[in-house]
Amino acid sequence: MYLLIFYYNKELMYGIQNNQINKQISVGRFSEVLHLINTIQKERKLSFDELLIEKYVRIFISLDEGNFVKGEEIANNMIKISKKNGHILGEIDGIIGKAENSICLGVLNKSRIIIQKGINLLSNNVQENKSKEFIKRKAYFKFLLGRIFAEKTKVHKAINLFQESYELRKKINYKYGMLWSLINSGSLLMSIGKFEKAKKNLGTSLSLAEEINCEVGIIWILITLGGIEYHLRNLDKAMSYAERGVIISEKYNYKHSSSLCYDIIGHCLNKKGYLNKALHYFQKSLTNRIETGYKYLLAQSYYTIGNIYIQKGELKEGLDYFNHILDIPWVKKDEISKPAYLTIIGRIYGELGDFLTAKKYLTEAIELLKTKEGYIFHYQNFNVSIAKTLHGLIVILIQSKEYNLVRYYLEELNKLRIKYPEMIQFKQLYRLDKALFLKTSVRLMDRMEAGTILKKISEEDIFDYEITTEAMINLCEVLISELELTGDERIFKEIDDLIEKLLEIAQSQSLFELLASTYFFKAKISLLKLEIDIAKKLFMKAQNIAHEQGLERLANQISNAHDAVLKNLNNEKKKEKNISLQERIANSRQDFLFSKLLGSKMDDVEKENMDKPIYVVILSSHDGRCIYSKSFQKISLNEDLISGFISAINMFGKEAFSSSGSIDRIRHGDYSIIFQTYDGLIFGYVFKGSSSGATYKLNNFIDKLLKEKAILRSIDLAVNSFIDISEEVHSQIDKLIYIDISN
Repeated sequence: MYLLIFYYNKELMYGIQNNQINKQISVGRFSEVLHLINTIQKERKLSFDELLIEKYVRIFISLDEGNFVKGEEIANNMIKISKKNGHILGEIDGIIGKAENSICLGVLNKSRIIIQKGINLLSNNVQENKSKEFIKRKAYFKFLLGRIFAEKTKVHKAINLFQESYELRKKINYKYGMLWSLINSGSLLMSIGKFEKAKKNLGTSLSLAEEINCEVGIIWILITLGGIEYHLRNLDKAMSYAERGVIISEKYNYKHSSSLCYDIIGHCLNKKGYLNKALHYFQKSLTNRIETGYKYLLAQSYYTIGNIYIQKGELKEGLDYFNHILDIPWVKKDEISKPAYLTIIGRIYGELGDFLTAKKYLTEAIELLKTKEGYIFHYQNFNVSIAKTLHGLIVILIQSKEYNLVRYYLEELNKLRIKYPEMIQFKQLYRLDKALFLKTSVRLMDRMEAGTILKKISEEDIFDYEITTEAMINLCEVLISELELTGDERIFKEIDDLIEKLLEIAQSQSLFELLASTYFFKAKISLLKLEIDIAKKLFMKAQNIAHEQGLERLANQISNAHDAVLKNLNNEKKKEKNISLQERIANSRQDFLFSKLLGSKMDDVEKENMDKPIYVVILSSHDGRCIYSKSFQKISLNEDLISGFISAINMFGKEAFSSSGSIDRIRHGDYSIIFQTYDGLIFGYVFKGSSSGATYKLNNFIDKLLKEKAILRSIDLAVNSFIDISEEVHSQIDKLIYIDISN
């Protein structure tokens, strides 16, 4: 974050006597100053000092707007003409403006050279080193060095420099400068988790900003407070701060600060489960950063967008964004951000089943993190720490059955646990990974020990939801193994209790992927108990949650499982009554690997999602009258299918179609039928094959139809007047059907 400009008054070598200009500059109202300068220019030619003022405020207007390249160009011009005319302060202030823009462009080494040149000029040419103007500039250079160390994640060094700049500014009662020193130190205190101290700094800076009516300062305070509240999971409060920041930023076209506000809003929406809305804000932020050239947060934008695609189950799309990050030159050299990105890429490859590539990325991340401490990287949902990265690698090694390496990295994690005894998460991660390893053993005693460890973690206070829920999920699997071994149905009670705890955590924390997965698992447990009707409802509930939250990959898996149940329903009911509980578990062991619900390769999921269209119909939900129908094959649909269709309408009409957008289905022989309801209409789709792909097609068709207002008016008229739609309207719907369902 860039900050501060100097107060030009009669004590300066600039010789500006206009008190109004001096006052506006002192509180950073650069646009107002430029307006005053332009007014003077209409009356007479600007003096050289006024010309320098004009260039200086243009530098900082460009900075506020995020036009860093333009700001640097103006600064270069100011330095050149000041040097030519022997104007030392003008040259120094041009250097300050250039450094501000260069830092935002990500050229940190170049910026440091520029700053050192300014320090040398100041020391060699300003004789009164105790004067107010000398102290202002000395403080500013310390501040700029703090900016560079902050960008390089040298947090404590940066905080010390901001504190030194604050003390110098306080010495001369320079409130505008004090304000920015406090904002920047507050931001860094937030990044290392010292939220209360950060809030104290920001509270003081907010009082200063309001006192001098500095709107730019208020924007950055709101951004930092929003970041703090986000990390404290006060999401509504965080969004409120960010939305206030957006209003001021957009008012002045400040793209850089707007982007950070969009980031906070996006992350809050993500936590609330609104993935598509979050994606919208992250893409707005990315657009701004590409336009302004702010390189250091360009990687963050790629990260946040990639992360949304990962959550939606679109792993390959997410991977594309993460690979963009590793192509950014500064990321290759950054010791903090690079391991964060390597870790998440490694995890993605692990989920795709490419364990060799996953190991490569995770191992490289660990080597880079060995000498680093945990650090919250901007406002991302990802905590960079060697313990989390080790955990990711250990999970991959367990899956690929490389047990010697598992033992080695478990010991590395144990060393971290001993080195940082106050870090409860490190202790829990070590015990969790030890349990995951023991769970793979063929020895009963090892698996019993794994269950004991997992049970203890599940019952402890929650310090990290990921650790707690992973322990609970794996404990469910251990209990399933015990159930298979003993046949003791009392174990169902323990599993049900764990499921309810997982649902409670998922709902309270808006963890929608976990919520849908848990209902999915609960449906499978109901099948095991032969509670078929309950299982069908749970499958439907799980799929609806996944679909509503944009978790398409998970929705597809649930849909495929639901299809399989419907396909084999009659056979299973007859067969399972004569098979013991232990045999039922043994026959469907893979179905109860809760932790592997998302572990199949995307390509495999895509292959399963093919459907063959047979028939589409639009009915009135009031009386069941057919408004539109379309057959895709030149065959006569047999009477049993039509009968099944009608029966489904009658059966589901009152209950299943009561909520708009619900997904309902039946199976009739080789055919499947899915239903959706919207605004008094029932959309039915008959097909062969997977219902996940069919659901996706039907949803796309409905979305496009609902945007065609003229067609909807014709349908509404047909429903209310008991008439048929015209051939023209029928043909228009045919075209939408062809695009969305035929292909």
